[in-house]
Amino acid sequence: LLLHAIETLNASVVLVLGQEKLWSMLRDVLKTKPNVDVVKLQKSGGVVSRNAKVRQKSRALRIREYFYGIANDLSPHSNIVDFSDLCIYRVGGGPQAPRSALPAGAEPSADPTRLTALNVNQDLLHLVLAVSYAKEPEEILSSNVAGFIWITDINFESKKVTYLAPSAGNLPGKYLVLGSLTWYEP
Repeated sequence: LLLHAIETLNASVVLVLGQEKLWSMLRDVLKTKPNVDVVKLQKSGGVVSRNAKVRQKSRALRIREYFYGIANDLSPHSNIVDFSDLCIYRVGGGPQAPRSALPAGAEPSADPTRLTALNVNQDLLHLVLAVSYAKEPEEILSSNVAGFIWITDINFESKKVTYLAPSAGNLPGKYLVLGSLTWYEP
């Protein structure tokens, strides 16, 4: 994904902060591109790395603030929609061909810009999804995100999804982009 971003943005300088292994890998991969310089920077002396638990707590607090406000002064709205009203997509990844199916010497690779349509399933419960302004699936990658919703319930009998949104009313678009952000309201 990083290499794709470097190529897409036509970067001439790539700064790597405090990641010796990443710097080395990028330098080796990009050495054939003379117009791209990979520069290693040292972390400042006062920088403290946060462990996974601290980052997870901080992320959960930011999500809560998004829906409820910093001072708990916002009132998000719970909405219910039919499965058919939503089109959910994942960007990137997808199944890769096994090495045995590839030409000799070729490596399997995932396309970081590949769109994959998803059906509503139990795995969506408690996920935070981005709401895209896209009018067609082909526009998802180039369209802005209107905001985020949080899936609070999925009823397979009635084929309804309940979600929490920062504001009342219908979603500004029907295309939702799945990430890996899970949140459980305390």
